[in-house]
Amino acid sequence: METARLSVSAGLIIAAGAGGCLLRGMFFAGEMYLFLTVWFVLCAFWAGLWLLAAALEKPTVGVSRANGIGRRHDWAALLMLVCPAVMFTLYAVHGLRTPLSAQGTADEMLRWGLYTGYAAAVYVCARSIRGGRLLAAVWHLLGMAVSLSALLAVCGVLELPYAIAHSQSPEVSATGARLGGLLEYPNAFGAVMAVFLLERLFAAAGHTKLNSGAEGNAGGQGIAEGTAGELAVAGGVRGGHAGSDIAGGEHVQTGVAGDSQAGVAGDSLAGASVVAEGKKGIGGTGGQQAGAIRQLLRMLPLFPYAAALLLSESRGAMLTAACASAAVLLWKRQLTAPLLAAGAAPVAAAALLYRQLAPAALAVEPVPGLLLLAGLWAGALSAGLWLCRRSCCAAGRVRAAALVLAAASWTAAGTAVQEQIRGRITGPSPTVSARGLFYRDAWKLAGEAPWLGQGGGTWRSAYLAAQSRPYVGSQVHSGYLDILLNTGIAGLACCLLLLLSAGWLAGRYAPRLLPPVLVIVLHGAVDFDWSYSLVWLLLFLLPALALAGARRAEAGTSYENGPVYRRNSGSARSLFSRCPAFLYPLHQKRLILTARLGLCCLSILPLLLSVRMLMGESLYDQAGTVQEPAMRLQLLRQSLEWNRRQPAAALSLSRLLPAAEAEAVLLGSLLHSPGNAALHWELAERAMKSDNPGEALQWIRKSLQLDVFNAGKRIEAARGMLAMSRQKLLEGKRKEALASAAAGLELLRGYRLLAVQEEHKGAQHNDRLFRITEEAGELELRLRQEMRSAYVM
Repeated sequence: METARLSVSAGLIIAAGAGGCLLRGMFFAGEMYLFLTVWFVLCAFWAGLWLLAAALEKPTVGVSRANGIGRRHDWAALLMLVCPAVMFTLYAVHGLRTPLSAQGTADEMLRWGLYTGYAAAVYVCARSIRGGRLLAAVWHLLGMAVSLSALLAVCGVLELPYAIAHSQSPEVSATGARLGGLLEYPNAFGAVMAVFLLERLFAAAGHTKLNSGAEGNAGGQGIAEGTAGELAVAGGVRGGHAGSDIAGGEHVQTGVAGDSQAGVAGDSLAGASVVAEGKKGIGGTGGQQAGAIRQLLRMLPLFPYAAALLLSESRGAMLTAACASAAVLLWKRQLTAPLLAAGAAPVAAAALLYRQLAPAALAVEPVPGLLLLAGLWAGALSAGLWLCRRSCCAAGRVRAAALVLAAASWTAAGTAVQEQIRGRITGPSPTVSARGLFYRDAWKLAGEAPWLGQGGGTWRSAYLAAQSRPYVGSQVHSGYLDILLNTGIAGLACCLLLLLSAGWLAGRYAPRLLPPVLVIVLHGAVDFDWSYSLVWLLLFLLPALALAGARRAEAGTSYENGPVYRRNSGSARSLFSRCPAFLYPLHQKRLILTARLGLCCLSILPLLLSVRMLMGESLYDQAGTVQEPAMRLQLLRQSLEWNRRQPAAALSLSRLLPAAEAEAVLLGSLLHSPGNAALHWELAERAMKSDNPGEALQWIRKSLQLDVFNAGKRIEAARGMLAMSRQKLLEGKRKEALASAAAGLELLRGYRLLAVQEEHKGAQHNDRLFRITEEAGELELRLRQEMRSAYVM
């Protein structure tokens, strides 16, 4: 049963990773419905196995707990499982109420249902050594797939239509082109590359530091300072055990000179344990070769990660990567020199690649591009390994020279990149000031529902009404503000607990994984990469990797003599047995069975929702490709029957129906999307063609309140009131004609006042070109003529 659960969990994790790559980072919800349907089917099967295991297992008397890993660490792991479920529940509560967007709320429910199942799957895998190796393999495959696909797209080998974002604005791109890769958005792509780069960089630095400590103490005792705590040597064993790469890359241990014993070094990337024999604490040739291979594998991805990050030109990603690295290096200062040595050559080669490709706007022929990429990659790997070996030397001059060369390489790389993008760094940034506007408007909008928010997609649904300037920005560019708008203080507090737990677990069990976590935490504050489900999957995977490393350290064995040490065995065993099933402390089989049955039933709800969303979206897409009106009408009706939350389907259907039936469809859709400006405008346009000027004016005002800086709508509304005034004048209804013309003049007067205010504020941030047009002046003259004609009657 345990093997079956592990296999299903592995399938879920692999499926999520593949979905993250193939579905553009899982940004667009409409592209995820088929994947989510399959995902929740697997989750239901996995939950069934979990329920069956609960029914078959015997009641436990209790779980032992020794000193060491305290109860707070258990709760940190449990929060990683509970918080996604709480977020799912908050969106479900909004779904039962009247959110601004029922469609956006349903999409967020499905996303957090995905995160909940994914968190459970990764922690099930983290309980076993095989599962931990799977997590490491998924991590590295994800990183290489995202980075290499982008670089191959630049070289023209792989066709990704939107992998490169072109812009003529020097404030947006210094060279006219930025790399977005599979995510198609350079800032989010740069943040993801920074996450993978720091993970490998600190892993390589940790291995360099470990080798440096071993060589520096070859005559007596070998000391490798680390981050996972001290390892006690059991029995009479004299060897040293270098802990797993996942658990932190370096551990504190003491190798006592004496009898010849074996030392085990685990590495997640190499995939197996390597045994090195030696005498008096000095490793043999086999151990040195194995260490060199492991270091090569650690440094292999550094160049593509660094190159992809630089080609994205994401200032925020680079800055957050620097801040995250500095924060950890202040804590682990002994890693500074190894990090300089490990990253100097890959970063310098990436800077050289950037200088070659940037002036050509990332346009390069396939063969020269591949040769350049392969040559720089091979050179970076060879030079990096050479620098790491020299920085580990015991001789002071050789070591100092290597570190000076590494520092010079970092400086040259930074200078080369800064020279190319100096204008974006030192000059004024309209994107930064625009974010300031977003944040101010978002804070005001959040004040309307501070505790629970207004449901999923709040900013996208309400920003046209809340904006203080006519900017274009359907994303609030801050993950924290987005969650605050959607779920209020309750959801934001839950999210902060989730991030704190991830940082705590990484810092406790694998400090080398803390910088990637910090990049996600910091960059999410200034951009919308949290709208990509791939980023959340990486966030859940990082602490799971840390716990998997702790599990491997818990089960550590020597080559000949069986178990070498067991650190905090009782507490660690308690941690890994309790994380996936947080009801275990109750120790009541009946209660556990009931709770698991409830969770199994709960897993069916997102499955049913995803099926309805998938069918509705599929039928709506089919309707867009059909030319026959009758068939299109039928498909749109079926689409709304499956998913009544979709306002686009309601709009399309209303344009094929008679007036009365169309109005009923639009009003029904407004119940699910009360903040949708397009629905209100459709009703306003229909009202302007009717015989009721008062109703038309009511819908016009509601629509303009939801889309304040839309000059086209304001002109169209004035034109509609002019047409109604002329019609009433022809019918001999003078008062109604006067009222319609006066209403049109009032609309134009409000338009003119708002446009004058924007003109005084300057052209910056007027992305929607909101200004008075000549057509508005002509409409004003016609309306005044209509009023004079009505008075004459």
